[in-house]
Amino acid sequence: MVDPTNHNPAIDVLVVDDDPVQGAIVSGVCTKLGYRPHFASSYHEAAARLATGRFDYITIDLSLGDHDGIELLRLIAETGAKPRRIIVISGCEERILNATVRMAHAVGMLDTISLPKPIDLALLRGALAPFQEAAASRRGVDSRLSEITADDLRRGLDRGEVYAAFQPKIDLSTGKVTGCEALARWDSATFGPVGPDVFIPLAEQGGLIKTMTLRMLRDSMTFAAAFLPTEPKFVVAVNLSATLLSDTSLPEEVERLLAEIGVPARSLMIEVTETTAMADVGRAMDVLLRLRLKGIGISMDDFGTGYSSLSALARMPFSELKIDRSFVKDCLTDADMWKIVSSSVAIAHQYNMKVVAEGIEDAATWHALDALGCDIGQGFEFSRALRQDAFVEWYHGWMARPPATRAAVVPLQREA
Repeated sequence: MVDPTNHNPAIDVLVVDDDPVQGAIVSGVCTKLGYRPHFASSYHEAAARLATGRFDYITIDLSLGDHDGIELLRLIAETGAKPRRIIVISGCEERILNATVRMAHAVGMLDTISLPKPIDLALLRGALAPFQEAAASRRGVDSRLSEITADDLRRGLDRGEVYAAFQPKIDLSTGKVTGCEALARWDSATFGPVGPDVFIPLAEQGGLIKTMTLRMLRDSMTFAAAFLPTEPKFVVAVNLSATLLSDTSLPEEVERLLAEIGVPARSLMIEVTETTAMADVGRAMDVLLRLRLKGIGISMDDFGTGYSSLSALARMPFSELKIDRSFVKDCLTDADMWKIVSSSVAIAHQYNMKVVAEGIEDAATWHALDALGCDIGQGFEFSRALRQDAFVEWYHGWMARPPATRAAVVPLQREA
């Protein structure tokens, strides 16, 4: 049993398998890595352990007798105390394993991976390795962040602790920088770095989201203005909350900011998720249409992750489509993901929309997407999100590279 009050930095792993031999093998690997394995031979035993403690990793065999691993994944998602990583282990066919991982992603467990049986111990060790340092401090961090209130965020805004970081967007065929996405960051003097998954809901609940968004817009437009003399087609993208899509005064406020800073409307892209856009179609259509009439671009973010993607695409005045990273990151190894990505590119082009792929993490994915006809990419292959000065430094370094190294010169062909 794991003591939830224990602050020992040891890493706890819950090993769930109805085969004691397999469980012993996995537990042995954990022990050699210096972790503390906790074995559960059934769904019910695993549920009891989850009710009394928290785990940094969980390995799950999909076949668990009367219950199965899918039921356990659902239970973990409902507990709210999610591990850093879940490793699904099974002898099932590859498509079942892939679908299981996608199901886990859909219910919020984004770092779920699968390993086939018979298990490769080297692969298991690699799967258990990435979060050793983060897991050691996670319990204390989670407890500290849970104490943050909207008043703390308000003070952080007043002190200038909330700022925009910018992730580059790259033309996949030429390697040129086309713009960036502005991402809100909060470095709190009291709590340290606070993730947007924590402070964005606080901003919405505390009535601070409009203040934060207008600040992001102002900082982003000012940032774009500095690039326009050398990159006339530079576009900065800013995310828009569902709350603001019902604010019919927003288009005029954005237009005033553009005029004040001296940035053309074409240099701004507003990103909204399909779920946000479809929450109140009438008001959203009002705001989005007026933004488009002013020459501002509208991007459909996280395409494919909701329930009404095609309906939103057909009804809303989008000019850009962003393919969610959950489809992009595995598209070269998962045939189903590749089909979704290639279909998304084709559909967007039929609507005369630019296509952006999020989550490009290697050159092979870059080349494959370029060969597919995807227009723009962003991801760690190019750069993480950077503060303004760091972005400028990165930009000069990127542009100083020979053009051939900034373009997908040897496309990787892939059958759909």
